[in-house]
Amino acid sequence: MPDSEAESAPEPFVARYSVPKLLAWAAASGGMAVASLFMAIGNSGTFGLVIGTVGVIFFGSIAAVHALRLFDRRAQVIIDSDGLYVRSHGEQRIPLRSIKTMRTDVMSKSMTRLSIFLFKPAKYPIETRHRRFIYRINGSSAREFFGDVWIWSTHLDQPVDAIIRAIWAHRPETEFEKRIAALEDAALGG
Repeated sequence: MPDSEAESAPEPFVARYSVPKLLAWAAASGGMAVASLFMAIGNSGTFGLVIGTVGVIFFGSIAAVHALRLFDRRAQVIIDSDGLYVRSHGEQRIPLRSIKTMRTDVMSKSMTRLSIFLFKPAKYPIETRHRRFIYRINGSSAREFFGDVWIWSTHLDQPVDAIIRAIWAHRPETEFEKRIAALEDAALGG
């Protein structure tokens, strides 16, 4: 096989919102909002009214966000030769060589987070308001918990494992890494 075919770039990786997952999350949070509504109107006490109202607002907001995301067919994660793009992090592409390490946190089978730690996180700051807010309320432990960039597979049509494989497939190999691989191949073959 010619070298040009052996070293051809892999196809760009794209992850979008998963419609079935969003429907499930919207239904679950909508159900909680309805339960909170019954708590608010069915309870004659002030405490029940307040807690029920807070529940309706909180869970209703979550249901509304998930329902709106059903219509968002834009790519949420893109991995290609230009780097890593995570829409919820910001518009800036992160070169794959900037990734220091990655960690997966499995909360349940359907809830997995990929935490990505960068060599120079200040070069790729969080641009979106909601992510900056989440990061700030977690204080000094935010980086340890979330990483510099984080991707939840909870709402995406691709699992975290596929995202990790795409990062490794698109990450350019340095000359040093190529020499080490050649030495290892020579040692195994000879």
